[in-house]
Amino acid sequence: MDFLKEKSPRHRPRYSKQAWLRQDKNADPILTRLVQRITKLTQLPSKLIQGSEWMQVVQYDQFGHYHGHLDSSPFQNPTMPCCHQNHFGKHECRVCRFITILYYLNDVEGGGETAFLIADNSTITPDELESPNTTTDEFNLSVNCHMANLVLPPKKGTAIMWYNNFIDPDSGLLGPVDRYSLHGGCDVTKGEKWVANNWLTAPTKYSKHIKSIYDGGFD
Repeated sequence: MDFLKEKSPRHRPRYSKQAWLRQDKNADPILTRLVQRITKLTQLPSKLIQGSEWMQVVQYDQFGHYHGHLDSSPFQNPTMPCCHQNHFGKHECRVCRFITILYYLNDVEGGGETAFLIADNSTITPDELESPNTTTDEFNLSVNCHMANLVLPPKKGTAIMWYNNFIDPDSGLLGPVDRYSLHGGCDVTKGEKWVANNWLTAPTKYSKHIKSIYDGGFD
């Protein structure tokens, strides 16, 4: 099936272009002010936000999409480092994105919704969706966009924020992934779509002493 992914964007899990904008002491003043606003919005320690991943800017052409996925790694292996703390360049690391903030940068002529597939759905579990015995590809938002529980249309100048993980009750740090945060971007049916992502990373109780590789300082 790999040849289909090359020939047809609809067979790719993700069809988009992306770039990253650094958010540290050398960042554009607009991005520095945005970090300040995020700190005020989330009420999280500024050190945590300053050590989060750089902003990702994404452009979707017609048929552009990102099928259902989680922003944080779903497995909890305490010996595997979080990617934002992976100073030693180990081959394997896990993504530890506590919060996602998604900004809509333009009005889309058609499509391009953000869909949360099973938000607040008590009748289905993420494990059931991932079961090899399932008869439909629920993650395919090219087909199932409007079957999702929550579908948000893109609107220029707006943003949405959600939590990808629970808080560990013992440490107050990053806990298990909330699998109900499963989401994706539906097909752009007309025109193009521009968005930006801020992922606010956080340490686990096993890695709270490790500095983020993105912490370039804001002084």
